[in-house]
Amino acid sequence: MTNLKCVPNYEIWSDMEQTIAGQKIFDSLTDVLPEVKAHDDFEIYHHQAKCPIDQEHCNKDYDTASKGWSLDKYKNIHIAESNWANHSQYDWYFYIDADTYVSWPTLVEWFKRLNPAKPSYFGAVALLGDFPFGHGGSGYAVSRAAMKKMFDGKGKVANKYDVKASTTCCGDYLFAFAIKEEAELDVQNMYPTINGEKPYTMPFYKDHWCQPIITMHHAASEEIDELDKFEIKRKFKAPVQIKDIFYDIVQPKLCDDLDAWDNMSDDTYYFDESSRQFDDNEKRLKKQGDYNDLEKVAQESFENCRAACESIGSCVQFRFGKGICSTSTAVRFGKQPAVGEDPKPRSGWMVERIKKFAKDHDDCGAVKYPELKKD
Repeated sequence: MTNLKCVPNYEIWSDMEQTIAGQKIFDSLTDVLPEVKAHDDFEIYHHQAKCPIDQEHCNKDYDTASKGWSLDKYKNIHIAESNWANHSQYDWYFYIDADTYVSWPTLVEWFKRLNPAKPSYFGAVALLGDFPFGHGGSGYAVSRAAMKKMFDGKGKVANKYDVKASTTCCGDYLFAFAIKEEAELDVQNMYPTINGEKPYTMPFYKDHWCQPIITMHHAASEEIDELDKFEIKRKFKAPVQIKDIFYDIVQPKLCDDLDAWDNMSDDTYYFDESSRQFDDNEKRLKKQGDYNDLEKVAQESFENCRAACESIGSCVQFRFGKGICSTSTAVRFGKQPAVGEDPKPRSGWMVERIKKFAKDHDDCGAVKYPELKKD
């Protein structure tokens, strides 16, 4: 109804075949090896298939989030293999999660500049140990040539990795592992254009300002709707740049202070180590070196924390709570504090300083899309 309404060719894959509000949902686990389907990971898969009524009632005694995650790691390669078998005519195959918003006009403009005849696999790189992979929630793209190299003329490629899936964490990691083995391809990092954050949690600063942005992850239904309205207002003009998200969605919400709110200021911490026990991460973020007079008392109150931020030319926001004043040189609106967090933090922004930064950096010049590596 929103993000997919202008997309002519898409498929929705899950762990059960269904039709929901006219939308066909494909079962990505149909072809998993029978002996692997006997694994405990598939308990809920078999249970839901037997459900004669609605899944909510059948699954009321299940931790569906945890059990669904256990199934998730088996899906990615099977989905891609089916895509290639049934839709090998396409130039690009782009994979996203259900809570990922895509600026399709921006993506199309980017794809026009890329060569699908060259094997390519790219996204926002994450690491498992020292192995890089395209983060599934951020979205990753695979060219026609890469899909061909991975699957063409081979049989049951995904089944080769079913057993390994049972001992690994994630399907996006396993896809990267498989495409490395089958097509000798490494993932290419296209962050922040392909992005795992959403408007209210992504950082805005000089180095993340002019780039086109295509995906935003962990977007709830209201946020998907908000982004859709944002693009309608722009008449689907491409590209959407990071600064556009700031101007239209984030800047209107910035204020001098907001109680019971976490604006995710995590660059530099100020606290009195003798006041309580601090964990290793808090200690790691504590400022080292010389303090000015306002920084020395920053942890004593919200007002002192603001004054310390004001005394630092690069500081654009701050947060106060649990005896810590934390500051940041990037703008974030943030998130609600965790349930049970007490006392809840209070957040503030240097609104005029932020407005000046935005005005000073408004002219981005010609839009620069990320480029793939050249052989």
